[in-house]
Amino acid sequence: MRYGGRLNRIEFTALIDQQANRIRGSVTTLPLYGPAGWPGPCRLGAWGWEDDRLIHAGLHFEAADGPWVEVITTAGPPMPQLIDLRMAAAGERPGDRRALERALDAASSPAGERVTITVDGVPREFSRWPDEPLGEDRGRGWLAILDEVPGLLLRASGVDPHGLRLDRVQDIEPHLTGTRAHLLAGYDAYGTG
Repeated sequence: MRYGGRLNRIEFTALIDQQANRIRGSVTTLPLYGPAGWPGPCRLGAWGWEDDRLIHAGLHFEAADGPWVEVITTAGPPMPQLIDLRMAAAGERPGDRRALERALDAASSPAGERVTITVDGVPREFSRWPDEPLGEDRGRGWLAILDEVPGLLLRASGVDPHGLRLDRVQDIEPHLTGTRAHLLAGYDAYGTG
């Protein structure tokens, strides 16, 4: 493997496969959810480990015409993950302690509304932040959490939360395949040189 340069396609593919195997080994740790009957492509969302323990696992669903939703299951309450996402999406690096405290206060502000989303056939009350920056390349959308253990955190754009139904995802392989194709397409688009 090369350091300080670009991996060749075989090395890059090996890294994708290594991560896929780690995910396969962790997939039963947390329940995974996705929108019922989603018509578009799917891939992995945010996955994170702490001391080799899976702490959150996300699946990303994106329609060809732009709407998308990421459903992240958290091992603990989802609020810390939500705060991290809101801090990252704000795109600012607080320069001093006071600025950091203000940014943390803003990122941990209470939800603007409650919304009912069906999870495995049961209506559940989510806290929802309706108009949020979702990151530099994602524009604006909404965030929602089901504050339980395990918890659920949703990031979405162009998707109406009122008609959203989440069902348990039993097969991770379509997400791994979609992720592999997405990453390799990005690699190939970048060029060789």
